Amino acid sequence: MKTEPKANHVSQVLNTMNKVMDQWQESIDRMAKDFAQKTRDSFVRTNNAFKMKPLPQFAWKITSTGKGLSVESNVNSFNDLSKLVDQFKRSMHISPREHPPPSEDLSSVPSSERERLAREVELDDTSSINTSSGYSFAVWNSWSHPTHTIPQDYPIDISPELTDNLVDLYCRTPCCSALRLPVIDTAEFLVRYRHADESKRPSTVLIYAICAMAARNAFQLHVWSKRPAHESPQYNIGKALSMAYCLKGRELLADCFDQPSMDNCQAALLLSYCNHQNGYPGVIYIYEWISYSMAQELGLYDADRELTRQEKILVWCLYYFNTWYRVLQGDSSASVESSQFYPRCSLPPPLPKPDADAMEMEESDLRQKMIDYYVWNVWHYLFQLQILRHDVMSRLLAAQAAGKSDVSLPLDLMAMQDRLQDFYNNLPSEWQNPDLDSIASHHSMPSPKSSPSSDDQCQMNMHDFAVTCRLTIHVYYNINRILLYQAFFPSDHLPTNPFSLQCLETCMDAAYAITCTNDIMVRYRDECNAPLLGLLFANIVYVKLMNYNDEQYQTFTQECLQRSLDVCKASKAYMYNFEMAQSFVGIMEQEVRTACGKGRWGTDSSSDASSLPSPPLF
Repeated sequence: MKTEPKANHVSQVLNTMNKVMDQWQESIDRMAKDFAQKTRDSFVRTNNAFKMKPLPQFAWKITSTGKGLSVESNVNSFNDLSKLVDQFKRSMHISPREHPPPSEDLSSVPSSERERLAREVELDDTSSINTSSGYSFAVWNSWSHPTHTIPQDYPIDISPELTDNLVDLYCRTPCCSALRLPVIDTAEFLVRYRHADESKRPSTVLIYAICAMAARNAFQLHVWSKRPAHESPQYNIGKALSMAYCLKGRELLADCFDQPSMDNCQAALLLSYCNHQNGYPGVIYIYEWISYSMAQELGLYDADRELTRQEKILVWCLYYFNTWYRVLQGDSSASVESSQFYPRCSLPPPLPKPDADAMEMEESDLRQKMIDYYVWNVWHYLFQLQILRHDVMSRLLAAQAAGKSDVSLPLDLMAMQDRLQDFYNNLPSEWQNPDLDSIASHHSMPSPKSSPSSDDQCQMNMHDFAVTCRLTIHVYYNINRILLYQAFFPSDHLPTNPFSLQCLETCMDAAYAITCTNDIMVRYRDECNAPLLGLLFANIVYVKLMNYNDEQYQTFTQECLQRSLDVCKASKAYMYNFEMAQSFVGIMEQEVRTACGKGRWGTDSSSDASSLPSPPLF
């Protein structure tokens, strides 16, 4: 194109000018003012003296490409270059770029604007699975490595009285049972367990599986740990009891493997979880496969089968835990629909919250309805988040396999961000954005989840239980935010693109929320089951920021990384090694130290428990 472009065309094209062109223009603009006139005079004198042949007519063109602005010109002298800059200044007006809307509200952005954001975003080079920071959440293969073999026998007598007490304890402590695995309807189970007709009672393998879980968690935390100091309350007696019941359950399950029933299917899943709790991950998949096979034999995966509520919960739990193993392996590339564990039934809807003023019922009945409401709804939201998490992991892994050619990745992730925001918008207000400062202020001193009394030392505080459920959702929701947004900013320098900066801010907010929530649940509320797994994902963001050459970011992230380790080590899970927490923390600590480098990692772990560092402002 040899003709002079129109001003409006130049203005439109130059709106996408890259930084190199901007810097070049500014430099030339400063030089041109002082030297342009001298250069013109010199050129005229030289031309007259030597009577040079006229040079080709000065012409230039600008082309907008996907990678930025391309400029071509036949500049023959500094005079022509000055004319070029002058022409820019006369023929265009570059208006300031409008900032894109907050990343949480991308659904209102026109598709053309989204495509522009997708083109310009600073996408992380390895699509977030193993970030260029060197930190990865694919820790399951290392975490699940057994440190000792499973015993063949445990020298503990299982008496009917002990079994009765553990069954009763399981049903009275949803903080240690249903919040960990909601497959048992405790009210229905107790009625069957106490039935006079033995043929209508639950299977013995299910009873033993329930006792194994109650011994490991509720008995350890709400009974044994309350003993006087001289009676060794810190001793991990719950694990010994749990293993005794696990071994008995294993023997019974081997005898009834070819007799699938709902009881036996639930028992296999409970035994899988209990062996994870006790530090024997090698048998997790065996019990999980047994439970899945029985569920298939029972028709729970038949598309035309109408399932009961408990049957639906069972298959959704199988999917939930299997997906977590795959996510933590960095191996969740199969789509949700193609996963063999994905249920063929719909997810049961959330329960309405009981209205204490409008309902005329006994206090015990109202209490049970409130427990049912919080237990089921927290799991309903966890299942929804797991589906979204599976989707984003599948997409990221597909992009990793495709490499740089996967140009649709940013738009696909933006669509998933919309789905996550829709999920959050549909939550009841009490489940959204908990007031962490208020919760912490009401627990200035650690208080146990149980409130012992002369009648019932395991009576659960209903208000505390509700807060626990809401905080749990808060952590897992922010895990999804990190997975969806941290791909949009680099690992080695602060982003310059406005949308990438907003994604960085979103991830910082999510990571900080996870750290603060776990800090409150462990240090202030002394929770039975704090979601420590969230800290693994929060640390992904912190390690990225540690690589930025900025002192305020490095100071903030180093304090948060240290706090995440301190919180883990102060938790009940770490103290009693629930779910192999000690191995998990050891791996996380090693990854943090490796990613950050020994030179930048402090050795002082005595962080102030009263407050967390404030995140840097942009």
